[in-house]
Amino acid sequence: MLISLLAAFLTSQTPPEPAPGPTPPDEPDRRQQTVVTASRAERKLEDVVVATEVITREQIEAIGVRDLGQLLQQHPGVELVYTFRGVGLRLQGLDPEYVLVLVDGERVGGRVGTTLDLGRFSLREVERVEIVKGPAAALYGADAIGGVVNLITRRVQKPLELGGRGLFGTLLEADARANAGTKQGPLELRVGGGFRRRDPYDWQPADAATSGAGLQRFDGDVSLAYAPEERTRVALRANYTRRDENAVDLNPSGAVLDRRQRQEQVDVSLSGRHQLERGPSLLVRGHFGLFNEQLLQDQRGSRALDDYSHNITRLYEGLVQGDHRLGAHALTGGVELLAERLDSQRLALSPVSRLRGGVFLQDEWDVLPGTGGGPRLKVAPGLRFDLDSQFGGAPSPRLAIKLDPTPALTVRASAGLGFRPPSFQELYLRFANAGIGYVVTGNPALTAEHSAAVNVGVDWRPPPLPGWLFSASAFHTRLRDLINVTASGVPNPDDPVTFNYENVARAYTQGVELNGRVKLPVRATYLDLAYMFIDARDLTRDRPLEGRSRHRVNTQLTTRYRPWNLEAVVRGSWVSRRVYYLGVGGGFANVLGSGEDTASGAPAYVDLEAQVTYRFPRSGIELFVNGYNLLNAGDQQFNPRPPRGVLGGIQWDY
Repeated sequence: MLISLLAAFLTSQTPPEPAPGPTPPDEPDRRQQTVVTASRAERKLEDVVVATEVITREQIEAIGVRDLGQLLQQHPGVELVYTFRGVGLRLQGLDPEYVLVLVDGERVGGRVGTTLDLGRFSLREVERVEIVKGPAAALYGADAIGGVVNLITRRVQKPLELGGRGLFGTLLEADARANAGTKQGPLELRVGGGFRRRDPYDWQPADAATSGAGLQRFDGDVSLAYAPEERTRVALRANYTRRDENAVDLNPSGAVLDRRQRQEQVDVSLSGRHQLERGPSLLVRGHFGLFNEQLLQDQRGSRALDDYSHNITRLYEGLVQGDHRLGAHALTGGVELLAERLDSQRLALSPVSRLRGGVFLQDEWDVLPGTGGGPRLKVAPGLRFDLDSQFGGAPSPRLAIKLDPTPALTVRASAGLGFRPPSFQELYLRFANAGIGYVVTGNPALTAEHSAAVNVGVDWRPPPLPGWLFSASAFHTRLRDLINVTASGVPNPDDPVTFNYENVARAYTQGVELNGRVKLPVRATYLDLAYMFIDARDLTRDRPLEGRSRHRVNTQLTTRYRPWNLEAVVRGSWVSRRVYYLGVGGGFANVLGSGEDTASGAPAYVDLEAQVTYRFPRSGIELFVNGYNLLNAGDQQFNPRPPRGVLGGIQWDY
């Protein structure tokens, strides 16, 4: 139905032309957007040395997604990883533990295992999402081997701002959110809140287990800023999120477990920025984050396998950063402190803590300024040195180059090193599952993982075709001291096997990504196409890394028909077969691909979603209908995402 409507928009006879007047552009020039992630300082998108992808507020609303995972589900070059404890993000073939997720440049605590659940991130207050693929440890330190995803929150722009959004649909899914803001002289105030709920879903109704958990989510935030002049700004931001999940799990022995999980997140941030007249700018920021997680597994008809765990993660972050333009050089440097503490009954030692300090400096040097339309060359060497209370010092250098031989052509290249210290779970975990027959123990002797990466990319904007863009990139990342799970034997309730973590593996990921954006002859209509190839291999075990699709195709068609105040977006992707390694004994071996295992192929699938939006003229009111997973792609084991669904809703902005 949605696709038929879209076809009608494109083929309908055009109504009589209105009186001549200025024609608004189809969309703003993307290259003029301001971004911060690639340099840790504000730059125009066309000037950044390291390629940055931006998803704007308008794009988020046009596709009707409710959380960060859904937003990135079909983003080119991105793969989602579905786990028992949430949805993670994979960039350039690297797992979630190698990708850093930030909110306004601040780390988010509360990884469960090695995964930071993207479902925790509401998009209600997000202005844009910036994605930097490839090595970013030179600016951000640990965990940024595969890239950075930075959520930039909204700021008040008018004396009074009001907004609300509500939707309802399949699985009794409901989402309601509201925001209010005011800007009075030097003061800015913004408050907001949201509620979301969804029933559990099941790809295999013949058994008692559910495939996906039902959820309820409450979130609220407040931000207050004081800006007496354009060059000075002090801001305070606080938010709270509570997420409850309910599901049913089936033990390999046949036991049925009711699962209840509650996650609470609190973040408080205070920052101040001052720009000296014709001089450097200084940023000082402090951030505290608390992640509280409770998990209950209740066996039906028995207490033998009942289990309760309670984990509290505290994150303390401080930053002092300076930016200064000195002739042809734009310098960015600073000092960052990070402290983490985890309280958990599943750790051999609890609480455990870690302190890390980092010093970083990057120079963006305009070697050739490009005056008079000539070639433009920027070189950006950068270095960060981190000192960890557990693992000592680690340098992370990077060299990035951007060359514009002509205004229509841009070439970028970067090479850098990175590292990832072991998580607290990998170091200290002590967990026994008597029903299946295994014990998991951490290894305090683990060392940090290290990486070396190279990225090269080309962008071409055909001069006679405004709105068209073609790009190609290639990457290679090599990992050493990779942490793997090792075991002797398979799980057995009579003789439990012990799983350990060891620095035993070497691996690489490499591939190419091709992207194209075409402005079609129909006004305000664009077609985006992308293809990604990945070759990811475990060199120690001499086999492909599991879960990666070697081939992935993404496409998106966007059109606006202003005479009817209509907008439609259709997104689709094709994901090739993926390899998984299933342990003979199931359980922990099945999850981690350890012990005696055999290769199993998850079939290829096609994903499709669409949204049609109608805007009431001069009212700020929008009505929309959204259909997701229209081809019902998914399964119980390898792709347990929500099945086909439809949502409808209304949005109002003042």
